[in-house]
Amino acid sequence: MAYNKKESAWDRLIKKLTKATPVEQESEIKLDHDFDGIEELNNPLPPWWSAGFLITLVIATFYIIYFWIMGKDSQYVEYEREVAAYNAMVEKYKKEHNIVDENTVTLLTDEKALAEGQEIYLKNCAACHGPDGGGGIGPNLTDDHWIYGCDIKSVFKTIKDGTSKGMPPWKSLGPEKIQKVASYVLVKLHGTKPANPKAPEGEVCKPEK
Repeated sequence: MAYNKKESAWDRLIKKLTKATPVEQESEIKLDHDFDGIEELNNPLPPWWSAGFLITLVIATFYIIYFWIMGKDSQYVEYEREVAAYNAMVEKYKKEHNIVDENTVTLLTDEKALAEGQEIYLKNCAACHGPDGGGGIGPNLTDDHWIYGCDIKSVFKTIKDGTSKGMPPWKSLGPEKIQKVASYVLVKLHGTKPANPKAPEGEVCKPEK
């Protein structure tokens, strides 16, 4: 007497999802051709695959209609809007906390700020540019020749970001100290007579004071 194993709920579910033909019934779905003895079965696509394909088509159709035909915001537009909102928030924060950068920096001329700038210069910059700004490893800061620009915004950016010619970035000083030392260079050092000035480098440029 043959033993017939009872079909479980799991087996029934797999059958519904795959519509797989039992091995003993494969002869019924065999196609009428072979390739060097290799025969082909006419198995249908699994229902789960067909359902997934149809769902994908529906989503794609909705996407095309919503974003391309109706002109709703795409991910690119949403990204640009979020970036603009973030930049506006950053600018607002800078204004509220009086934070400057190379785009908003102004030249300081009050003696207290320039004295602080001198202190920062002697501590961080004199090793390369000389205590009197005459130059050394770095260029002369007292003449009218400038490599990266002579206005306060250019000098601020040069100090903050460094240069490709060996000057390291000084972001660690913070924007207020950079503004003060840049102002000191332009107001107090430029136009002075250092003891042993380095030969001019860069283009002629006269800072506005």
